[in-house]
Amino acid sequence: MKKWFEKIRRGIPALLLTVCLQTASGQAVPYARSYAKPKNEVEQALKELQAYSGQKLPTLEGFVAPPAKPLERYERGFYQFTIELLPGDEGSTIVRLSAKVTAWCADRDVTKSGYEILVSNGRLELDLLDRLQEKLTGKPVDPPATVNSNVQTPRAKLDLSGVPGASVLPPPAPVAAKTPDEVAALRTQRVIAEKRVQQLEQELQSLQEVKHNQAHQQNLVIVSKASTPVYAKAAEGSRVLFQAAVKDEFEFLDMEGEWVHVSISGDSRGYLRQSAVQLPESVAARLHAISSGPEAKFAGFRIEREEMSSFPGDWSGLKGKMVKIYTVQPLTENPKETGASVRLNYALVLFEKGWKESATVPAVPDGVVVIFDAADGGIAGATLADIQKVASGALSREAFWTQSYLDPPEAFHAATK
Repeated sequence: MKKWFEKIRRGIPALLLTVCLQTASGQAVPYARSYAKPKNEVEQALKELQAYSGQKLPTLEGFVAPPAKPLERYERGFYQFTIELLPGDEGSTIVRLSAKVTAWCADRDVTKSGYEILVSNGRLELDLLDRLQEKLTGKPVDPPATVNSNVQTPRAKLDLSGVPGASVLPPPAPVAAKTPDEVAALRTQRVIAEKRVQQLEQELQSLQEVKHNQAHQQNLVIVSKASTPVYAKAAEGSRVLFQAAVKDEFEFLDMEGEWVHVSISGDSRGYLRQSAVQLPESVAARLHAISSGPEAKFAGFRIEREEMSSFPGDWSGLKGKMVKIYTVQPLTENPKETGASVRLNYALVLFEKGWKESATVPAVPDGVVVIFDAADGGIAGATLADIQKVASGALSREAFWTQSYLDPPEAFHAATK
């Protein structure tokens, strides 16, 4: 790509079948060339040359006519071709195109900075027509005279008068000179418009700051006790990273039992005792709902993730069906808190939780699955109909577990007792 830009920046040939007329309004009449190929072949070749997609310009020098402002003020050059395929003589196709060049103009007055349209000097158009000819014929184009970097008004070498929609634009009507009063009025309007733009930008910035602060406050943990230790791990005997002061704020990441996982700075993480901090309202409300629910007594587990997905197994009761999945992680290795019988009872509590919540969602699942994310964990699943029966007393727990999904069974061996 760089070699191509360097090639056409030094000068691209202007062939006899090419035309570029420049009107007083700064709008160029497109360049055109006739090819002895049908329209579909020409269009395919243009697509392969990526002519319909815009491209960045590494430099504007040599590609545009001298603008009114210094060229060094412009940056981020970009061009896009407008291409028309017109029928020619004896099955040929006329390709007519023009390049729209845009660039960011940086002004000392920020309100005057912005993207501007620059006039192509023809090198982009000529190069594409040459590359298209080489693509269609398989032969390199002989280099005739180079194009001057200044936009000229050469005579049209290709007569498009008989082609539909290809007539040359008429010259623009002369513009009447503005009176001093009209010039003063225009300046006043411009000043008012610039002040209005500055006012809107300030209002937008204020709204963005308010939005950022609101979102930030909803995810902050605030230290409520002086000299609160920040631990490296969620354990009382772990290394103390430092002691936080009252009203220190940290980004909330997660809860691990009674420990609050926070972001300290960058990639640094730490743990705080829940009793020493003030949690965000959304987190506090969620913890309160959990602590007041039937799963509150199962302190040895934590729900890591809730999702709706297809059943992850081959059990005939739920195979290929949509289920509510709870992924659970044990917080301790104490069998009294995470053993098989506790695991089984906790699964039943989550079954009933998923069944009750299914009444509030648009897509009702066919069942509930609990995945215990541990080395000795397992997967428990049941259909929504069976969960409803055991919750209402229409089905005994022993019968319920017999017709439910437990994998592996030994992870829930209390079900056989």
